[in-house]
Amino acid sequence: MSRLVEEFMLLANMAVAHQIYRSFPGRALLRRHPPPLTKIMNDLSEFCSQMGLEIDFSSAGALHKSLSETFGTGKYTEAKKSVLTNMFSRPMQMAVYFCTGVLEDEALFRHYALNVPLYTHFTSPIRRFPDILVHRLLSASLGAGPAPRMDCEEIQKQADHCNDRKMASKRVQELSADLFFAVFVKERGPLESEAMVMGVLSEAFDVLVLKYGVQKRIYCNALPLVGFRFEKVGKKPQLSLVWEPESPEEAALEQDIAIFTLVEVVLKSDGAPLKYSAVLKRPSKAESGTS
Repeated sequence: MSRLVEEFMLLANMAVAHQIYRSFPGRALLRRHPPPLTKIMNDLSEFCSQMGLEIDFSSAGALHKSLSETFGTGKYTEAKKSVLTNMFSRPMQMAVYFCTGVLEDEALFRHYALNVPLYTHFTSPIRRFPDILVHRLLSASLGAGPAPRMDCEEIQKQADHCNDRKMASKRVQELSADLFFAVFVKERGPLESEAMVMGVLSEAFDVLVLKYGVQKRIYCNALPLVGFRFEKVGKKPQLSLVWEPESPEEAALEQDIAIFTLVEVVLKSDGAPLKYSAVLKRPSKAESGTS
């Protein structure tokens, strides 16, 4: 039922977008979503090919369908989907409000994620100011209200302000969730969990902590290592970690870190207020690359 309601809301937003653009071609407030950044998307496509992943990048819908079908129904299916989704979010640009009069090329009006030529926000005037402006434009287009007094520049100024507030609220939401989880770690930690590697840098790597759904970065210089080595095979990055022996009789353990690698981590509260970090657990001999 909720999907049906959502579908009708999307159709309503699209219908209103067409109506106000027909009536006010230079002053309609619409919402556009630019396509992904080409170079980053091409790099991701090459990476997926190297990993043997058949991903269709032709459209947002095809990409979503590929993510749903690629990994089947194994134990770590959802984790792998989350890792890939995070990777595919990197080339994606933000959807923004705009006034149609500021863009000459109608091709730039498109909404990539929804794959539609015109889109706006109409259905939630009780919680979004752009919807109120759109309601006023729709009312005027139907002869049920006065014509809008604002010119193109004034409408674009309102659109820019709404875009800024949207970004700020998103950031506050993310920081708030991180803050409350830091309190949880402080009160309940240390917390152990499996994690999946979702990004590899030259001196660090990012993990998705599977039990709690949080993402953390682990730095090589914070681990008891003899050394580490970063390399790239095509678009596939990898870190090789060499752990210090626990005793003089033991050899150093080697551990390879790449996208989708499973590791064990411990979440600990930091000395700084309301901060926490992820610490990589030392691998067993069976888990390491040592023969």
